Amino acid sequence: MTKNIPIIFSLACALLFNLSLKAQEAVENPLDTLTRTVVNLADDINKMKRLKISGYVQPQYQYIDSAGAPSFAGGDFSNGGSKYFSRFMMRRGRFKFTYAYENVELCLNMDATEKGVNMRETYAKITDPWKNMVSLTAGLLQVQFGFELTQSSSVRETPERARYNQTLFPVERDLGAFGSVVFPKSSVLYGLKADIAVMNGVGGVAPEFDSNKDFTGRLQYAKTTRNEKISWAVGASGYYGGYRIGSQKDYNFTTLANGDKGFDFASDTANYNRIAKRIYMGADAQASIDWFPGITTLRAEYIMGENPGTASANKSPSLLPTSQIYHRNFDGAYFYFIQDIGKSKFQVVAKYDWFDPNIKVAGNEIGKTGTNTTLGDIRFDTYGFGMTYRFNTHVKLMLYYDLVKNEKTQVKAYTGDIKDNVFTCRMQFRY
Repeated sequence: MTKNIPIIFSLACALLFNLSLKAQEAVENPLDTLTRTVVNLADDINKMKRLKISGYVQPQYQYIDSAGAPSFAGGDFSNGGSKYFSRFMMRRGRFKFTYAYENVELCLNMDATEKGVNMRETYAKITDPWKNMVSLTAGLLQVQFGFELTQSSSVRETPERARYNQTLFPVERDLGAFGSVVFPKSSVLYGLKADIAVMNGVGGVAPEFDSNKDFTGRLQYAKTTRNEKISWAVGASGYYGGYRIGSQKDYNFTTLANGDKGFDFASDTANYNRIAKRIYMGADAQASIDWFPGITTLRAEYIMGENPGTASANKSPSLLPTSQIYHRNFDGAYFYFIQDIGKSKFQVVAKYDWFDPNIKVAGNEIGKTGTNTTLGDIRFDTYGFGMTYRFNTHVKLMLYYDLVKNEKTQVKAYTGDIKDNVFTCRMQFRY
């Protein structure tokens, strides 16, 4: 019996400890249980609030004057060997995930259409925790040049950006490091924003194909009156970069031996792996007034510079060029007039833009024998007219017509104005 005393004592202690725990559970205050549950729920909700899901889709119908015509209103009306004059398409299908915690932001933005799924903004951003004034972003981001290029397609009043923006900045984005300074309200420089970036300089969302890097910068100053009835902004942008040509020949625009203006082989650049420079300068301005007819907005931007291209095109390349390079001086601009119809859900817009890829030659001089001038030198002017009906903050209907005019030249198929006017009917659903 004496030997069993330790065992009996241990069992008794365990039983008493278990009874004590149950007694504590029985007397626990229900309010404490509720408080602990609420705290846990609040913590979970705060974590969920850090993640924001947004986006929009833009299904549309389009009709062009002639089957197979080239177009900057969502792409050419041809597919492989087939040509057509009308189409349904998903112009954009954006799905954006943004996670923000303290001074760090992560973003993943995808574009899903019938052409496939492609990356858009995908980046990591850190902002100074003291003034929330300086930020640094690394990844895939919109190129900071001008106003229209950085404006979201979900709020733009026209279906597409100006022709020169689509040519010089395909997909409007690039991979690199971006810095931004936004002065707070407490600063005498409030309203001033500065952006600077170093990027791959590849046209579109594509891998780097050389070691050369491009630099861009933008300054913008914006103000609003005390009653918020009038707002205005001005900006200036610069771009400096280029891409490696490799073993391709260069052609510079000059006065030829026979007195004509045209392209001639630049023998002094006949070396491999040189850089074809891209140098752009631009200025923009916007103003809005809220008065009795409704909100009226005026917007304008002008750009000029030097841009290398091929014989027939000026689009910034996404691959190492495999054809001869033509150096051109260009300019372009756009002008918007936007009018809300009183307090109604209607808005009308008129837009004019031009892109002259070679300002040193015009009209019948283009395509002249011996000048090496081609389709890549033709100026295009686009007149756009449209109306938008906003059902609510999430849904809107846009009807828009692009009237496109090209120079009359000696280039085959461009001796007159080609039939490439486009009508667009677009629904947008935003969430």
